[in-house]
Amino acid sequence: MTEKQVLLAVLFSSATAVLAAWLPPPRWQPRLIAAVGAALLLLLSPLSACLLGVGAGLSYLLHRRTGNSRAALVAAVVVIAATLISFMLAAAPAAKGIGGHVVLPFGLAFYALRLIHYQFEGYKGNLRGHSFDEYLGYLFMPSLLSTGPIHRFDEYLRDLRRKRWDPALFSAGCARVLYGLVKIVVLGNYLLAEVLPAQFEALAGAGIGHFYSDALQFWLKLYILFSGYSDVAVGFAALAGFRVRENFDQPFIARNISDFWQRWHRSLSSWCRDYVFTPVLSLTRSQGAAVVSSMVVLGLWHELSLRYVLWGAYHGAGIVIFRAFDARYGASLDALTGVTAALWRTLATALTLHFVLFSFYVTTAVQHWLTGG
Repeated sequence: MTEKQVLLAVLFSSATAVLAAWLPPPRWQPRLIAAVGAALLLLLSPLSACLLGVGAGLSYLLHRRTGNSRAALVAAVVVIAATLISFMLAAAPAAKGIGGHVVLPFGLAFYALRLIHYQFEGYKGNLRGHSFDEYLGYLFMPSLLSTGPIHRFDEYLRDLRRKRWDPALFSAGCARVLYGLVKIVVLGNYLLAEVLPAQFEALAGAGIGHFYSDALQFWLKLYILFSGYSDVAVGFAALAGFRVRENFDQPFIARNISDFWQRWHRSLSSWCRDYVFTPVLSLTRSQGAAVVSSMVVLGLWHELSLRYVLWGAYHGAGIVIFRAFDARYGASLDALTGVTAALWRTLATALTLHFVLFSFYVTTAVQHWLTGG
């Protein structure tokens, strides 16, 4: 299916899920939401529907039978991660010449993280009693399957059980869906994909301007499209009565790289904080190791490659260096006032933006140096 057809299928199923969230009796709502999500997966990727169905059943049974067993947690995380990794390896460009064209199952990267989240919270004893229907409604919510945000089960269950008709929330959801569609269709797939590239190329010329233009276009388009899809997902969730955590909060005005990762893909950053940073910190007692490990995992989640290992390490090292700098000079810089403070904020924002913009150029150069490419 084309990207347009996939978007239309997601929009239709998400709208159907909104009806399923309000019209039937409450006890039927989660199972009907799950049925709509399962139908979407069967249409777009039957393999993905099977994987999520089997994963949901085994994950739920494991939680009910083993409770807070550490061995069960480790086994579940290993199996889920191994499944994701195996498909990512099969779908990698290097593997296509060997096994043919393999596409990552639809939504796998996101629902794998939700399954791991569920197992961790079950191990920690943070899951309230719930039915299998409620759990399926959480995993199969159509608007969140392909692009997140990575919703938390306790937040979903709270909204499901307290759900009441809220005209203000419904109106905000409608506006958010329309806002996201404008980003995707008009800004991302028309202006940034068809109209502006030629203008950027004419202005950039050769040399450093060309690299600067490419980096700016890449990150701008990535932000517009990804945040647009997140807007649509958050909006449809609101129409169904669910408040889903935000994925973006004006990331390009961040004043340091730590702040940037609290604004960019926030649901993934918080997932890495809870399920990578915290366990590594408890094992190593090293914040630096925990930060770098979290960012490397975040990078590998996007792509299993040396480039993304280096990209994650680059951002992790940036956070570690910033924190050391902030511990020494932060109080003095925060005490600045007037024009001096404004100049420092502007400089800090510009430095952070360029650290992000050129991250792939730096890590690609390091990769070529390491591999002799």
